[in-house]
Amino acid sequence: MGLRKTTGLIAAALLIAWPGNGEALGGFVEEFTDKDSWIAAVGRFTTIDFTGFPDGTFITDQYADLGVLFVGGNESIFLNNSFPNDGAGLRSPFTDIVMEFDEPQLWIAVDFPGLIQFELFSAGELIYSSSAFGVGGAGNFAGLLSTEPFDMVAVLDPSDQVVNIDDLHFGVPAPATLALLALGGLFFSRRRRS
Repeated sequence: MGLRKTTGLIAAALLIAWPGNGEALGGFVEEFTDKDSWIAAVGRFTTIDFTGFPDGTFITDQYADLGVLFVGGNESIFLNNSFPNDGAGLRSPFTDIVMEFDEPQLWIAVDFPGLIQFELFSAGELIYSSSAFGVGGAGNFAGLLSTEPFDMVAVLDPSDQVVNIDDLHFGVPAPATLALLALGGLFFSRRRRS
């Protein structure tokens, strides 16, 4: 329910020549506000569009088959025109939207109205806090691509406690691409030390 899969080729040259603007525990995080650029960088991802549920449905384990649980306790379906992709989204009116993944991820993105910020965690430890994304209003995009795997993400609104996500995109690369990412991370950590 509410799932679209997109596949494509990942550009190894792009990963090796990444111009970064963030750090993650000796790793590297690139932030994106352009969806096409993020898609070109990650190549393959899973999308949850939050359609197929009645307004107000609390979301917890409905997407467990995709490897993600919503564990914040306040995440629910919100049917509203502030979600231009399909009129359905996920809302947390009191705090952040928190998701745990079955396997470590390397990229995440959201289409969203308003403002948002990401916090990435690995084994319960905060490894990266993103910039604040958005300009208010609907139709915004924010994405991250990390060389440091993360297994939990908190999405928050730095301006207030109401968080809205139109669509969620996430993924982990195929093993060959994972090796390239690790090589890229090694390249960047060596370059920083010189």
